[in-house]
Amino acid sequence: MLWAVRTQSHAGIPIRRPPASSDSLVSEMSTDSRTESRRDPYGPSTNSSGGVKNPARTAQILLAMACLWPLLLLLLPPANSSAGTNNLHADIDHLRSLTSSRIAHNLSAKTQYLRDEMSSLLHRTDVVGYGPNKPRLAVVLVVPPTNDNDTSISPNDADLALKSAEKAIESIFRTADRNRIFVVTVVMDGRGKVGSFESRMADIDAGRTRHRHGGRVHSHDHHEEWEEGHGDETSKEVHAHSEKIYILYNHETRGVVGSRKRGVHFTNVLARKHEEAGLKSNEEDLIVMFLRCDGMFREEDDNKRTWLDDVTDALIVGYDGDMNEEGVAQQQRRQQQQPANAVSFTVDFTSTDTEGNLQIHPFHPGQVQSFNFGFHPMRDMATAQQMALGNGESYPTPLLLGGATAMRLETYNSLPASDDKLMNNYGADLEMSFNLWMCADGIDVLVGASSARVLVDPQVLPLTERAELSGPLIARIVSTWMSGHGDDVYADAFLDIAAKEAAIESTSKAERGDTHGIPKDNAKIARALEEETKRRRNLLVRISEEAKHSTSLPSGIGQKCRPFSWFAEHVVPNLMLHEYGDAEAESDVVNSEIREVIKKRGQKILPSKPLDEARMAIIAKASPVKLAYVDVSGQHMEHPHKGALDEKGNFGYVHDETFLAKSPPAFEFKNDSEKEKLCKKGDPNYIMLTERVFVDLTSHEAAEKRAEHGLSLKKRAKIFCLVYTIEKFHDRIPAIKETWGKKCDGFMVASTKTDVALGTVAIPHEGPEEYNNIWQKVRSMWSYIYDNYYEKYDFFHIGGDDLYLIVENLRLYLESEEIQLASNGGQYLPDGSEDSQTPLFLGRRFAEGGDRDRMFISGGSGYTMNKGASVNIPPMYICFSVHVTESYSASNAFSHNHINILNVAALKTLVVDGFPTCFPHLKTFSEDVMVATCLRKMDILPYDTKDEAGGERYMPFQPGHHLTYRPPKNPKDDWYSNYSVDVKWGIDHCAAKSVAFHYIKEDLMRRMHAILYHYC
Repeated sequence: MLWAVRTQSHAGIPIRRPPASSDSLVSEMSTDSRTESRRDPYGPSTNSSGGVKNPARTAQILLAMACLWPLLLLLLPPANSSAGTNNLHADIDHLRSLTSSRIAHNLSAKTQYLRDEMSSLLHRTDVVGYGPNKPRLAVVLVVPPTNDNDTSISPNDADLALKSAEKAIESIFRTADRNRIFVVTVVMDGRGKVGSFESRMADIDAGRTRHRHGGRVHSHDHHEEWEEGHGDETSKEVHAHSEKIYILYNHETRGVVGSRKRGVHFTNVLARKHEEAGLKSNEEDLIVMFLRCDGMFREEDDNKRTWLDDVTDALIVGYDGDMNEEGVAQQQRRQQQQPANAVSFTVDFTSTDTEGNLQIHPFHPGQVQSFNFGFHPMRDMATAQQMALGNGESYPTPLLLGGATAMRLETYNSLPASDDKLMNNYGADLEMSFNLWMCADGIDVLVGASSARVLVDPQVLPLTERAELSGPLIARIVSTWMSGHGDDVYADAFLDIAAKEAAIESTSKAERGDTHGIPKDNAKIARALEEETKRRRNLLVRISEEAKHSTSLPSGIGQKCRPFSWFAEHVVPNLMLHEYGDAEAESDVVNSEIREVIKKRGQKILPSKPLDEARMAIIAKASPVKLAYVDVSGQHMEHPHKGALDEKGNFGYVHDETFLAKSPPAFEFKNDSEKEKLCKKGDPNYIMLTERVFVDLTSHEAAEKRAEHGLSLKKRAKIFCLVYTIEKFHDRIPAIKETWGKKCDGFMVASTKTDVALGTVAIPHEGPEEYNNIWQKVRSMWSYIYDNYYEKYDFFHIGGDDLYLIVENLRLYLESEEIQLASNGGQYLPDGSEDSQTPLFLGRRFAEGGDRDRMFISGGSGYTMNKGASVNIPPMYICFSVHVTESYSASNAFSHNHINILNVAALKTLVVDGFPTCFPHLKTFSEDVMVATCLRKMDILPYDTKDEAGGERYMPFQPGHHLTYRPPKNPKDDWYSNYSVDVKWGIDHCAAKSVAFHYIKEDLMRRMHAILYHYC
């Protein structure tokens, strides 16, 4: 997946200062003091009855601090030790034990009392925090206004949201370490004060409900033992609490986006005051969590690790958590990845059966939240691509799941879009999801053993709050998020569906009226529906256009964020148009419209992720090449342009490359015995193909549908596949045709004999047919391809007869943003108007003799070349491979064992400019080194084709070999390790979406196909 580099929160020294006083926050708050209830934990404190506490007690505590601070400093752990909750309580208990044994008999009763008060004060670690590695949590919960007009809500449930909010807030304190809660801000949207609610919040704040300190859960009204060895000390006697809950009142309804924004603003002001008072480090980036009022956290059996630990793991680099064996393993995994931008909690739903018993419907791992073209939320399953991007503990989801969302406060403050007109929870979550994906780094769902899950009662909030958007709001979202390159077609689709749905609803209401016995005129109804749809469509377009000029709509998103077309392609590949007109005709119309829009805009398209410095340095050396075909055949009189022979040995033969696509053979097991043999488990090949490598059929099928419905600027490129062999090995061709060969749009076998039925074509070359003359053979093959197929097909792939090609993965890679960007010079993406292209030399790079200044692409299984997008032609790639057959030699096979890729600009440069002058008559076997040498003279260097995880896409050996191979202690002792460039060994050597493997004979070819395409 392509997304921006995540920002990291750096670790710092835990803060060990005791709480200090500060000025009241009231004067610093920018919000209206009349609309919010505040309790300042650092100003004058009040008791439960509302009176001011005895000032003498405060003086006594301060006196005790002055007297005992030297002893406390000696007993506190070093500054660089862990600041975890358990350690802190251990420190306090140790302090109590020492002081009791050494000086208790010397203290008066009053001094003993002051010492206990000091111990209680030190327990208030939550006032100071644990530092950057364990930041505190700021919760924002919005209670929506009552809906007096909703007749579906009974009078008894009229304020169910408020009752549910009480449970939600109570669950926070019951399941998360109270010492790590910075503030819980409750925003009462469109509501006045409710005495019973404020009283309940006071009880929760004072600890009269069950709450957690580290691994201890207790309440102050119950005399519960803390842990073994402290049975004589009840929770009520041990510690006091600072105040955590603040209630803000919006007397006028602001909506969820506006209320969340106000709650976060309050958190920012509070955090700033803490920093000014020395109670918060500037390096501590708070975690902000948005909890919906209909959700609550479930209490886990494990009383040590909480959902807050799991969320901190995902959001903060350097957090050490519980450093047991599992914690160490988790930290090691985290060190290999970037922190998440946002975490969406999994959601379990509740319901009641006929007898009133509570039923819980758990979240199933692999589920994601998505949407369709009506902007209706949909629970979907993660694609194979999304799961592959996960780390076993999380995976990405297109939309927030809704119950609870957490991110670093800095992340929220940096999000560019905030539309206060989005009043309900679904609209707010939709906008936040777009922010996080298109302007930041995406959303992760925590799964596995994670406790980051929320229990949601669907009866609390109506569907209009949880899952619906009105037409005008859809128009505003379209106006904000679909103004980038290629977004017009999506904007039109969303507005069309919204207009049609609104028109159907309106027309249906009219139909339900009394017809006084007159039969309904269906034709009239259809006309009315059509007219109403047009009217609604025009209205939505007007709203969308007006919104662009309103001060309330976020502006400049197109310059700050990725386009929606990127989001649709990379994040929601299953977003499709259903029953949206004739696909082929619609595609032509849409593509022509898009091209006109691009032409009028004349804008350059920035990539979602730029090329790294190493790849950019390779691209920068090469000069762009004009794509127009240049005839250098010389009337096909001389090699390497003499062409092919027909079955009678006459020159001028042009193969019908569509024969296999017209009549593809089925892949079937010959019998049960073969199935058992091919599907056998446990060997290295099976492990690599089931635990690492996969065919990305989901993204492939989604791309097919996008192209079918005109949702892509380019039609999917057609692939021409050429297999190279000799007559002796024609019996190897059927297995290729039954497996990967039929996936190509055009197919041909280059051989020493032409056989029309089999698909083989004889291509003569200069000099003898032998291993030491492969260079001349390759020159003739490339010239034949250039002369006959340069402008007809999009991709040309040539591979040996023991190559297994994963066509879907190859196509997706060559169509990827990275390769499009590289072929267009590395700065901007192509917009369809280019007439030139940067040459690319792609494949498995080897360093000749370990010398990285003499890189080459091994030529055994192929070169792929693209032809770049022109106004009417999508990006084209030609892929070549030369296979050294057994009839030549087994020696020096290392230089002929996997795929090499060039783009068409490189092919044209090689054939038109290189062949006439670059060793035109040399007789040699090292064709791959010769190709690299010729291209190097023209500043075209091998491009690094590893994936984002550092896995190789082009494999020189069988899958199992790459799983088990380990280099010698001295890499120079083995040519393979010596020639390899920055590779990983073992299962991580192969990219998840690998493209090709070599040395694959018939049985293994059929076995790989059966495993990869789920025939087993």
